[in-house]
Amino acid sequence: MYEEDDLYKSRSQKKRESTALQGLGEDLARLSPAVLRALGLPEELLKALLELPKMKTHEAKRRHMQFIGRLMREEIDDPTELIAAVAEETRGRR
Repeated sequence: MYEEDDLYKSRSQKKRESTALQGLGEDLARLSPAVLRALGLPEELLKALLELPKMKTHEAKRRHMQFIGRLMREEIDDPTELIAAVAEETRGRR
């Protein structure tokens, strides 16, 4: 086997991962600013998440969520800790 084969991801796999990260971004956007700051997110991602509530139109929010998804793909190497933190925070609110 080639090492490249292990690193290769199909287009479908990349899209699934991208969609999952964008969904995680939507979950993050529902959290309070204080909780977001406590998560230790990268600065640019935190700033984008804090700007989302200021968006007025649906289209602006949709485009901004796509931007947040891109930031998550670029800046979050392993989202498992972030997923666990979001799950813990949302479980506490129910």
